[in-house]
Amino acid sequence: MTSTDTKRDYTAEETTAYEGYLSAIAEHNIVCARAGATTRDKMDAAFAINAAFKSFSETAGLHIGRGPRSPEDIRTIKCLTSELAAQNEAIRSAYAMLIGIHHIGVFAFRGTADPVEHGACCTLLDDAGTVLRLALDKADGA
Repeated sequence: MTSTDTKRDYTAEETTAYEGYLSAIAEHNIVCARAGATTRDKMDAAFAINAAFKSFSETAGLHIGRGPRSPEDIRTIKCLTSELAAQNEAIRSAYAMLIGIHHIGVFAFRGTADPVEHGACCTLLDDAGTVLRLALDKADGA
């Protein structure tokens, strides 16, 4: 097969994905050429190439080492990935708010509030923080 056999019109998405792949290769070469680069730095750059190539392959409809994915599948995956990122950010924000409330310390003193209700509110805040922290740990792959 020659290059003339494969010529076609490329979409903007395909071109962008391909440029991302080329950028990852260039970054890998830069990292590897740097005198102080560790093996970990070099391997991280290599994995970035793999991720960029995978993205390009999926966007361009290349079926390398897996079954084909339809353009609709790719859009769905990108949409779900975006939604997960948004949810992770919401969890991160809510957790930060709870930590802020806890550090302000207004719940440390009961004041005129009913002791049972005060205790319940403190417990709920602590439990909410625990749930959100565990969700963040899971989202971060810990």
